[in-house]
Amino acid sequence: MKKQRVAVIGCGMIANSAHFPALEILAAEGLCEVVGVADIREEAAISTAKRHNVPHWYTDPQKMLDELRPDFVAVCTPNVYHKEWTIAALKSGANVACEKPAAVTLADAKEMWDAAKACGRMLFPCQCMRWRSYMMKAKEIAETGELGDIYFSDVEFIRRIGIPTWGMFHMKKHNYGGPFCDLGVHLIDSLLWIAGDPKVVSVSGSAVTKIASQGQDIHLSIAESGAYSGTFDPRPYDWREFDVEDFSNGFMRLDNGMTVNFKFSWAINLPTTNLKLNICGDRGGLSVERGMLYRNIGRYQSDCELKWFDNGKYKGVPFEQHRYMYRNIFNTLAGEEEYLIKESQNLEVAKVIECFYKSAELGREVRADELCSGNGGKA
Repeated sequence: MKKQRVAVIGCGMIANSAHFPALEILAAEGLCEVVGVADIREEAAISTAKRHNVPHWYTDPQKMLDELRPDFVAVCTPNVYHKEWTIAALKSGANVACEKPAAVTLADAKEMWDAAKACGRMLFPCQCMRWRSYMMKAKEIAETGELGDIYFSDVEFIRRIGIPTWGMFHMKKHNYGGPFCDLGVHLIDSLLWIAGDPKVVSVSGSAVTKIASQGQDIHLSIAESGAYSGTFDPRPYDWREFDVEDFSNGFMRLDNGMTVNFKFSWAINLPTTNLKLNICGDRGGLSVERGMLYRNIGRYQSDCELKWFDNGKYKGVPFEQHRYMYRNIFNTLAGEEEYLIKESQNLEVAKVIECFYKSAELGREVRADELCSGNGGKA
């Protein structure tokens, strides 16, 4: 594989904290070089270019694509702009890694994948949670049949006060949604993958804003809001702009009979628990993040602590999963591997997102077959 000329669109926290460190490892091996960055905020583009020794910076991503003609583009913009810049990059001749969620509606997701096929290029959704060690091991446990027929899951990611106070996370016109888009999509994607790719039938959800809209002056931890390596040239935060949910919860039905309870929070008057993922089958249940397997041995109940270890090269490094993800991406480009995330799986996550927000808006359960697939048919 020839050395990839890489461009990055969006110069916020995730680009600087996650994408650049991963790309710099590959660059040191001679596999790539970052030739340009673009951000609508000039100060962010200039600062990122200087920080990472990138030769060109732009405030117009299209101009960057036209002038540099990169081989590979990382789209790290707010959610609403993922489709626009992914398709523009594909049409410019680049393969594309797009931050999560790649799309917030089924029609948008289909349009992105169709564009990749029409352009003869590859699309890599960055649902990076799958590369966490415990997710990989949970997938293995499920595939070996230790859980049996999986029929229920309880999923949560709770931050007591962990509102991202940089960028545009809190603005609906830029980010579409709040913690469901930020935290929920990671766990929903990982759960469906571990459970063997069941299809969503319906979602019933609630999305509320109760804490963030009060504008309280609360001492916050930047790390607890997701910026584990700090922020980079953050846009000033104004709580009066906050118009996405700060808490989301609901219930999901899948086509294999499985049901899922979920709740995700940036702000709620509960203890911070971060990630919890429990998966139950008729032979056993698994607490994914704790590595606990619950099953019966003969006549006796048994709680088994699985002695699994994270022996990964990047253990403990902030956003280590992006490093494994980029290795998979570049090995896929070289024809040595298959990318872990498939089109059908990514479309399913987009369905869940769209069903959830429609349900929250309408106050009722929304079925996946109510969604327009983007080609004149049904999902």
